[in-house]
Amino acid sequence: MFRNPHLNVMMSLKTLSIMLESHNDRDKVLRLLCYTFKLIGGITKDGKYSKLSDELSECRTTLRLLDDIPMLIYSLSYGLGKKEPDTYMQVCGVVVNVLDQLYYPFEHVAWAADKGLLSQRSEMWWLASNVCWTLSLYFNIARSLRYLHLLHNHSKHMDLRDSLIGEDYKQGETKKNLRSQLLELLSVIRYMCDFILAVHWMPESFLWAGRLKQWQIGALGTASSLLSLMQICAFKEPF
Repeated sequence: MFRNPHLNVMMSLKTLSIMLESHNDRDKVLRLLCYTFKLIGGITKDGKYSKLSDELSECRTTLRLLDDIPMLIYSLSYGLGKKEPDTYMQVCGVVVNVLDQLYYPFEHVAWAADKGLLSQRSEMWWLASNVCWTLSLYFNIARSLRYLHLLHNHSKHMDLRDSLIGEDYKQGETKKNLRSQLLELLSVIRYMCDFILAVHWMPESFLWAGRLKQWQIGALGTASSLLSLMQICAFKEPF
């Protein structure tokens, strides 16, 4: 049975509207637009797209002035990560939360210095915030890879006990496990795209810092943003 095209459009608009009402989801949409315009500007060499990208990036930075308390609430609710499958993921989760929490005040000080609100140079504070972001991505990659390993082992364990469980239950668990693995794989790819970007903005003597072209930055950021939105949709709608 085919859906009404008009109904599909309305459902898509409703989903987009719900996303734009949420600060986190709205930021992801702005991020996608920001890097898409950077990609277009890098390919076409048209400065207006690069300027629009810079303006959207500035908008996101300003909006993040309000993110400290929500991040703190999340970190406190996560605690020591006792709900994680193992200690390795617990440690990674706690470290990520600490780094993410530090990222915001460092960025706020850098932003205030750039606006002339503080009489100091902003470079050191931008570097501090970028170091936090880079390390956070590194530990997120490590945590996601560990979780993929655990999910893979769980699927192998399920195969070994085929005869002890019902077929319907087995199929449901297998589908759930594969879905979790796919979503976690998307997370790994997304984190790696962002990690490449984060290293690019480190001091020039560090690894590949400063070597990416504008279109490459735009492509990596666009890919990362699209994957993030795909994961949101995947969580809201079952396969």
